[in-house]
Amino acid sequence: MLLIGSTLLTGLFAAAPQVDPAAYATRLNYKLTSKWAYTNTLGNYNSSADLLGAANSTRGMTVKNGKMLFCTRNTTGNQIIVVDGATGAKEAPITLASNVFTYLGRNKTNTADSIWTTPLACNDIHVDDAGNVLVCNLSTSNTARFQVWKIDLTTGNGTVVIDQASIIADFPLSKTGTRFDAFGVWGDVNTNAVIMAANAEATVVEVYKWTITNGVVGTPVLIELDNTTAGTALTGKANLGSAPRVLPVDANYFYVDGNSTYPTLVDGDGNVIDDFFKKKSALTDSVSIAGTKWVMNEGHNGIKEFQIGSDYFVVMAATNTAGVPKSTFRVFKFADANKAFSGLDCMWTFPQAGMGGASNSYRTGMPAVEVNGNTANIYVYTGENGYAMYTISPDNGVGVNKTELSKVNIQLKGSKIIISEEVKLAEIYSVSGQKIATTTNVSEINAPNAKGIYLVTIIDKNGAKKAQKISVN
Repeated sequence: MLLIGSTLLTGLFAAAPQVDPAAYATRLNYKLTSKWAYTNTLGNYNSSADLLGAANSTRGMTVKNGKMLFCTRNTTGNQIIVVDGATGAKEAPITLASNVFTYLGRNKTNTADSIWTTPLACNDIHVDDAGNVLVCNLSTSNTARFQVWKIDLTTGNGTVVIDQASIIADFPLSKTGTRFDAFGVWGDVNTNAVIMAANAEATVVEVYKWTITNGVVGTPVLIELDNTTAGTALTGKANLGSAPRVLPVDANYFYVDGNSTYPTLVDGDGNVIDDFFKKKSALTDSVSIAGTKWVMNEGHNGIKEFQIGSDYFVVMAATNTAGVPKSTFRVFKFADANKAFSGLDCMWTFPQAGMGGASNSYRTGMPAVEVNGNTANIYVYTGENGYAMYTISPDNGVGVNKTELSKVNIQLKGSKIIISEEVKLAEIYSVSGQKIATTTNVSEINAPNAKGIYLVTIIDKNGAKKAQKISVN
């Protein structure tokens, strides 16, 4: 009874959720539907009861089993704020145990070990592919401690996954500064996974990668991104801008997105694989409202790929608080499993009125997606401006091909394409769509000899499919 009472009191004076009143036309046989929203623009994300936390304290969002999870540094302690994804209602928060974001170290007089607290805790949050909830702190220098913790949502207890005492200890010749605002994860941190963080320092274009093998975390690897090859989104960039995010899509490929970049797909060697440089026209939305052209800007950072049946999509932050409209997201549909930016079709910019123009210095414009059958639940959060939930589903009477996505891992190792388990069929295509090789009942294939980007498609033993780009250098 006490828990129920406290939950009710938490939201007693909060504004009611609203529905985005804009009309979103059916695009490419899909419809976008607003389920609920709390935003500055709608006027229901303004009072202290509406807000998720004090100003600048709630910087990350993820989703697990229909619940939005926000990490926040409240005056009452480090917490995970829980929101019911179906209704937008805030639930009882999860307070992290007092030992989370602490470590054992020598005292200042070097006479004994003491418990130290990691500064700027609860700065970002993600869920890995196995459902583990992870949080990290904000690390602001080469010598600062960077931690990632796995959190038990029932108790608030934590288990440390990464405890990086000092980047400079592993990279003594690295640049003058290292700042990690956020992190990304792929895989299962209990077994095999990668965790990555982008450096926000002003004179580098780089990310760091920790590989977890059989539950053991390896030494971080520095990946310097290619900013010299002509014609890419990173060409000539001195840095990624403030609060950059790195979002792995598998063990080798990741999106990087900072205040001075659009989302850019990069491989494990730092090569730029894909970006809007392949289709700059996609930066302009001329379909959401007839006669209106909305241009994306680089200010907010967040991106997520997803799949409905055999159709492939990506949702990303589209405008920041200075854009038109202010603080929006955009959904694109890929042409096919190749998921090339050159084949992007703009579907919608939402909310059409924007979420608001309140300052968001930490640049969070974060989408998260859960797909249930033929419906994708799209959860979005813009720091200081609100959060909302939309659905994407086939329009009335229009079905989709229900194709299961395989969970096998595909990666290039030397001259071989290694598949994590034997599959029924594996094929290699050039980026122009020409089939180069096909083979059956294999777990590895010879990679093409010629340098370039290729698409590997597989059908596993259960009939599920997957397509993965590789870069042969």
